[in-house]
Amino acid sequence: MNLLVSPRRLNLLFSLWLVFWGGSLEAAEKAQQGVQLNIGTILASNESDGFDSKLSKMKNQLEVIKYRSYHLVKEESQKVPWNGNAVFEIPGGRTLMVMPQEYRNNRVSLKVRLQEGEKPLLDTTVRIRNRGNFLLGGPAHEGGVLILSISAMTQ
Repeated sequence: MNLLVSPRRLNLLFSLWLVFWGGSLEAAEKAQQGVQLNIGTILASNESDGFDSKLSKMKNQLEVIKYRSYHLVKEESQKVPWNGNAVFEIPGGRTLMVMPQEYRNNRVSLKVRLQEGEKPLLDTTVRIRNRGNFLLGGPAHEGGVLILSISAMTQ
């Protein structure tokens, strides 16, 4: 039995080992980093005119919704591990649960669940561009509607 390995095969085995080891490190690093979630709760109404300057970066997105007034009511950030669960309290006794699922093609997949007490209002999965945001038209609140801005950032 010949236990000697040719230099060519040895290089191939070493290269495969590096690819495997490097891939494991990258996956472990990504899992450790998790996802930075930012949830903005915006009150949109027609009771007055006005646009909160804190919302200037998403003005074009909001104006499509066709209200006269937009005010940032609350903003909260959490860092969440992959397949972890973040819970955000939304005005009016509502809860938003966001679970990062996957990162692929520069997009973050999020499972999003909005509840009012035990009553589910929304249960869906969204894919947003890394460092991008998604606007979710929400329930009625204080003479207007709540709009939730969900943004995610990884790496």
